[in-house]
Amino acid sequence: MSASPDTAGQSVALVIQRRIADDGFAAFARWNGEVGEVLKAWPGFLSQEVVPPQPPAHLDWVTVLRFASPAAARAWLQSEVRTRLIGEVQRYFVGSEDVHILPDSGVQRDSAVSAVISFNVPDGLEDAFLKWQQRIQAAEAEFKGFLRHKIERPIAGLHDEWIVILTFDNDANLNAWLDSPLRQTLLKEGERFNAGMNVKRASYGFNFWFPAGKTQAPEQGAGFVWKSNLIVLLVLYPVVYLWGTFISKPLIDSHGVPVWLSLFVGNLVSTQLLGWWLVPAAFRALDWWVTPKAAISRQIAGYALLAALYAASMGLYALLLTWHWGR
Repeated sequence: MSASPDTAGQSVALVIQRRIADDGFAAFARWNGEVGEVLKAWPGFLSQEVVPPQPPAHLDWVTVLRFASPAAARAWLQSEVRTRLIGEVQRYFVGSEDVHILPDSGVQRDSAVSAVISFNVPDGLEDAFLKWQQRIQAAEAEFKGFLRHKIERPIAGLHDEWIVILTFDNDANLNAWLDSPLRQTLLKEGERFNAGMNVKRASYGFNFWFPAGKTQAPEQGAGFVWKSNLIVLLVLYPVVYLWGTFISKPLIDSHGVPVWLSLFVGNLVSTQLLGWWLVPAAFRALDWWVTPKAAISRQIAGYALLAALYAASMGLYALLLTWHWGR
């Protein structure tokens, strides 16, 4: 556990977490692209990353903007340009946004999950707050899946709260700690710090807040790529034949739409379904098999499961073809 002071010349990560109404997802995604184009010309801007929600556990959009200095991030936050851009999509906002700016070491996201917890610490109680956090961190370390507990001090002109970034390896283990009786007991001990406590969840490991070399990216060798391709095939094949059977042939091709246009529309829809929902869901479901360090028994079980699912998918398509030609 550590607390980091503000460093004027250090690059920072501006993390903005906001909930968007369901009917605004597409507009908000396009809007983030427009913001990225504007930021390319902004002094001190380094990069942008947008993480869509992953319901039911994570309902907020997380935007990470990296700047060369706190001053550059502050200038963007307070700019009329940002205010004007926000006005374009404000009708889709649900509740208020959470904004945090923290030192950025340039390390990319990992597969962990985090809770970002903010506290309003009364003046003169900073040392007591840190000692209380030390007791909490010691308790967290005893829980399965605990990865890190980091404290960020207030940054003048940006936020007055103390921020704790708590990271576990997955949702289940993070929930086990957050809902534990031990944590509730510790929170009661620190009631004087909890009046303005705010807890936000994110499907994000927040590795960029930690020094390079402290964490490792997933191994993505030939085995990982091979398995990834098999998973994509698993969801791509049924999407293609279901689209062709129930959508393309009766609703598009039968109305004289050219093959080249029908094919483009089918691929457009398929890639969006795969990229936003189906492939991420499949990877989460098969995470126990994808990891390169999975035991041999899990490797065999994973391949057997995929073979069975492939066979079921092809069998279903064969039945659909028989039904179609038998009509």
